[in-house]
This record gives sequence, structure tokens and C-alpha cells, in this order.
Amino acid sequence: MWNFKGEKNVEKNFIDYHLMSINEPEFTNTQVYAHRPRKLLSNEGYPLVDLSYTASQNNIFEETLMNRYSARNPFEAREKVDREKIAQFAQLAMIGGEKENRTYPSGGAQYYVDCYFLFNENLVDQQLVEQGNIMRLNCDTQNLMVKQYQPWEEISKAFIQKYLVHTAQFAIALSCDMTSISKKYTDISYKLVQQEAGHIGQNIQLVANYLGLESVPLGGFYDIELSKLLGDNQTSLYAFLLG
Repeated sequence: MWNFKGEKNVEKNFIDYHLMSINEPEFTNTQVYAHRPRKLLSNEGYPLVDLSYTASQNNIFEETLMNRYSARNPFEAREKVDREKIAQFAQLAMIGGEKENRTYPSGGAQYYVDCYFLFNENLVDQQLVEQGNIMRLNCDTQNLMVKQYQPWEEISKAFIQKYLVHTAQFAIALSCDMTSISKKYTDISYKLVQQEAGHIGQNIQLVANYLGLESVPLGGFYDIELSKLLGDNQTSLYAFLLG
């Protein structure tokens, strides 16, 4: 059992806990997960309430929800990614305009999860990446902060699904500074950032579908390599490829 109460070095325990489940290149070939068809849940003879419903194709919200899917094939890049597209994407999925709260919930409105955009300089509008292609989202000022440039060929090494990463226009990495997340919620902070990353991830999937972009959420990335690309003492939590 993980018990962080009474510990003097809570942050180290968070990091140790996180490192128990990360991907590392030397272990990838040994991580063989056999496919197991999901067993459908039986009603087991209980009284039932019928929930049949036909979504309205004239309602953009219902259509977006019903048509959301995760990409399985190489991205087709049906929509060109430029500053305007990314601005619309970030506002709808994360920033939320001028209102105080963002478009996703966060424990105590602390917003510990950071959002990084990593652009494939070969496939996006060149004006978007003329100063660099790894950027941190600042929701407070509504800007992307250009941190550095790394060739997409190098960025792609942090992802396991090569056929997807080679055709992606950009990636989003959700991360946090492990040394800062325990300041308010101590022992439940790690759980809260994981929940927050999930909330953001759902927005990413839905907004991507709405804007005509394909997306896929990933557990298949090398945590340490991706964290190094982000810098800023970040620990990667979740990643997405979009195109």
C-alpha cells in the first residue's frame, strides 16, 4: 500500500510511484500484451430500463460526441494546421476564453497539469514554427511559449507507434512538475493530476473531431525521453498524436 501520510519527502514518493509504470526502450520488446476480447456484460435477469436513443445529426454537439474515435491508421492531414487552427483548438479544448475557469475541471482550480505542443515542422504551416516547434501553453496569458526546436525525427523517438508519429502534424504532451503537486492536497495530489489529465484528454479528442483532425491518445511513449524534450522539470503523464 502506498501511504504518503507523515512522510517528509512526499515528492519522492510520487516520483517513485510514477516510475513503477513507465515505458523504457530496453523493456518495450518484452512488454507483450496479448489481445483479449472484452466479455460483454450480462443483464443477469435484472429488471431493465431501455436507453435506446438516436442522436440528432442536426446537433453539432451530439454529432461530435457520437463520431469521436481514436485514429488507427496513418494520419491523412485533412486539415492544415496553422496558427488559427491551433488557436481555435487551444481555446476550445483548454483555455476557455476570458472567463476565469478553463474548459476542464481541476482539483481546487489549481491547474497543476501543463500542456505542451510539439509540432512536426515538415507538415504544419511554416510560420507557426519559425521560432521553434516545442511550445508550452500558457492559459493565463492565452499564448504558446516557444521553448525550443527539435527536429521531428528526434521527437518521434519518444513515441512507440512509428507509423502514426511519422504522419502526425503535432503531438500534445500533458505533464506536471512533480515537486509542486503536493503543496495543497499532499497525499491525493497525484490522483488529482491524473484525473485532470483525463479531463483534458477527453477535450482534446472531442475538439479534434469537431475541427476535422484525427487524434489518438497514447500510453505508448517513452516517459523519460518525452519529459526530456519538454524540459522545465516536467514529468510526462499522457500524450496525444494529431493530424
